[in-house]
Amino acid sequence: MADMVVRLASFVCLLAALPAAANVAASTRTPAAFTLSSGTARTRSEVLGEKLDFDCAEAEREAACRFEARYRLRNGTSEAEVIDAAFLGLRTREVSVRFDGEPLPVAEAQADPPGPTSGSREAAPAPSSPREALGRLADTPVERFGFTLTLPPGREGELVVRGVVQLERRFLPSGYVWPAVQVRHVLLSPEPGRATHWDIDYLLGPIRTWAGNPELHVTVRVPSAWEVGSSPDASARTLPVATDWRLRHEGAQAVAERRLEAASAPEWLNVTLTKRKPGWTPGGVQLGLGARLGDGSRFMARLGYQLAAPESLLHSLSVETDFREQLVLTPLTQYATPQVVIIPSLGLGLGVPVQVLPEVRPGLRLLADLHFGPLGAALSWDHYPALQEGTDSFSRLILLFQAGL
Repeated sequence: MADMVVRLASFVCLLAALPAAANVAASTRTPAAFTLSSGTARTRSEVLGEKLDFDCAEAEREAACRFEARYRLRNGTSEAEVIDAAFLGLRTREVSVRFDGEPLPVAEAQADPPGPTSGSREAAPAPSSPREALGRLADTPVERFGFTLTLPPGREGELVVRGVVQLERRFLPSGYVWPAVQVRHVLLSPEPGRATHWDIDYLLGPIRTWAGNPELHVTVRVPSAWEVGSSPDASARTLPVATDWRLRHEGAQAVAERRLEAASAPEWLNVTLTKRKPGWTPGGVQLGLGARLGDGSRFMARLGYQLAAPESLLHSLSVETDFREQLVLTPLTQYATPQVVIIPSLGLGLGVPVQVLPEVRPGLRLLADLHFGPLGAALSWDHYPALQEGTDSFSRLILLFQAGL
């Protein structure tokens, strides 16, 4: 029997707005303690490497990811080491633990607060500002799945933890900004589809309480149309970025990989899964009443349909008439700014008007419009070049007041 029995807390699986993952934290008396590491090794056994895999191929349908954490351990000493460990996780279920293929008994989940246990003098000390380091995770309770591992002298083996983490969507407030297609067609246009984000938050700091400086290899599998990134800060209120992730495709899946060294890694790693928003948004009907300006001025009316693809480009097909002798069909594409609080949406467009009556003539249209909500005004300039002998080129200026449905 070893002269000294070392107890450690193992495998912190932490997820914040969403699932988390696992990591190894060593503590001599309180395996349940959720603490950030001080960087001091508390075990004689070493972690030689960690591989963490998230399978999120069915994330949208199941609202969960399956994870597998593999740790290569080695007791290079001449004494056995008995390790009381715990897998800590948030919204984690179906946790199982194996060492070299043999299952280890795992205790039922017990809730623990996300802070150091004050009653233990031998717990791994936390940094001076744990709340600042953990950010939004500081008040997140975790569940503990305890187990015991014995490493004989000179033994090297692989510890594998598997489980399922439930996903929660990240909330990113849009503020008082509304896409042009939405404000111009408040009745018929649905709320534009937006990108959906889910977070995986993985504690890296606790692994530094083990001996050794292992390399951490993180792999995330998602549907091929999804993206993998990380949030640049702990608040998760900003859009994720793909920095430091290497992406490749395997059939219907995208695989993102990242490598870190335990000693230089941040206290926690955020992994964000993003489902991109749809490429187009249905719009609605557009009605306009106004006049053709200049010589030969007359009453004009416009009826059209508009959609967005992508969000900032509006595409429309409209018909204009004076109800007497003029009929024009116009496909048009315009760039439109969103409406910001009381700042209206401005659009600039280019189209191809085709005069059907009194004679068929194609032309070129330049358009500028201004909309506050569904109401606005549009000024268009149409030019019809002379395409045949005996015909003259001419231009028309039309001002219409518009309403979108």
